Amino acid sequence: MTRRFLTGKILYYGPEGENGREWFESVAHPGGRTLRAFCEMDEIALTRDASYALDEAGRPIDAFARVVKDGKVLGTTLFLVDDGAVECEGLIAGMGRISQRNPTPGRTSYLGLHPLVGDALVALSRGTERKGLFETVTGIANSLAPDGDEGLYAMPTAIAVAYMGEEDIAVPAGRFPARRYALRWNPAWEPADLWVTGEEAIFVKLEWAMIGARYELVELRETR
Repeated sequence: MTRRFLTGKILYYGPEGENGREWFESVAHPGGRTLRAFCEMDEIALTRDASYALDEAGRPIDAFARVVKDGKVLGTTLFLVDDGAVECEGLIAGMGRISQRNPTPGRTSYLGLHPLVGDALVALSRGTERKGLFETVTGIANSLAPDGDEGLYAMPTAIAVAYMGEEDIAVPAGRFPARRYALRWNPAWEPADLWVTGEEAIFVKLEWAMIGARYELVELRETR
């Protein structure tokens, strides 16, 4: 059996320069793929470990997330997706053991756990129809905070996403044919610009002027 194995690295930049990084692996196989990421955010001393099982359409089957801040585990959670709900089992600091069942209209196509390679999957949910128009992608997130360090249990989310067209974009990892999207996570926030490449919507770049942030793919390797 042949598997497509991608490994990569993303750097995070703020107004003062590099302030974090993310390593990821994507393993494609018949029936879907596995996506894993480990993130570091220097300014808030946070690490995030996330793993997704995805079906052929890039929709989540299940996922795991662990968030650690200042050396203490804030939350460890398992998400299970079926055709009518997302279940969450976890242990959250200050809350203890939790067990949730969140009804959803049909099967959830987007699960936001805050690694950038996972956030990029919103492009698959939005698609490329109706260029320039913001449309709502609903799903479940484990945090509604910009840094993904609050809550950490299952919360309904709605993201306004617009497909802006195709562009060739250069980042430290190389030049890629990319699809560009505008993301508005909160109606009161300015949208961020996201670029992804390939059928799997691999993250290439994100810029969010509201917080002076930029995130770029700096390494990408493929083996089979």
